[in-house]
This record gives sequence, C-alpha cells and structure tokens, in this order.
Amino acid sequence: MRIWFTLIWMMLLGFADAQVKHPAFDALAKSDLVSLQEMLDERVEICFDNKVQYLDKQAAIHSLKKFLTENPPKSCNPVHNGAAKGNASQYVIGNLVSSNGKNYRVFIYSSDRSDKKIIQELKIDLQ
Repeated sequence: MRIWFTLIWMMLLGFADAQVKHPAFDALAKSDLVSLQEMLDERVEICFDNKVQYLDKQAAIHSLKKFLTENPPKSCNPVHNGAAKGNASQYVIGNLVSSNGKNYRVFIYSSDRSDKKIIQELKIDLQ
C-alpha cells in the first residue's frame, strides 16, 4: 500500500511540475534575450521592483539585458500558474536566483496567439 501511495504521489508531483512550465523561464535562466524577444508582445509592461514601464519590444529587451547583466541568473524556476476563463490568457509565477545572491519573484502574464505564448507583462521584484 505504501508503495502505491508513493508512486501516485510522485506522478502527481510530476504532473504539477509540467503544468507550470513556460519557455520564458528557461530563457531567463540562460539570459537568452533572442528567445525572450520572440516571446514579447510589440508593447509590453515591464516592472522591476514596482517601477512600471510600458515599453516597445526593443526597449524591453534593452531593459532586460541591463537587469540580467547586473543580476546574472543562477536559476529561474516556475512555482505556480493559472489561467483566465477559457484559457485565453495565463500567468506564471516563479523564482529567479541570481549569482550575486539576490532572489527575485518573477511574474509573467501572457496570451496565446498563433499557437505561441506572447508575453504582455513581465514583473521582477526583489524578495
């Protein structure tokens, strides 16, 4: 009985982990600005430590490059996600650990367009 419970619990954890994946977290972890640029909307809300900016894609990438240069990622992992009614839009919340010892909370709000997740909002706040 204990073995069955353990197997079921491991399967549920595996499904839960697969549920919160978003390609932006892999791109952030690798500082992959090319991939991030492909995921961004033409205008995007960028927020660092409660300082909100509405930027075009190029300016958003420039802002992200500056942040990632100052805070090189050690890891970036999603921890929670959700969706609006009908799954028209989704959000994913995760943690970014930088190699300078700072920890950040990452919030990504995206919508589906042409089978792609397009990021409309990206918040990164110091924890």
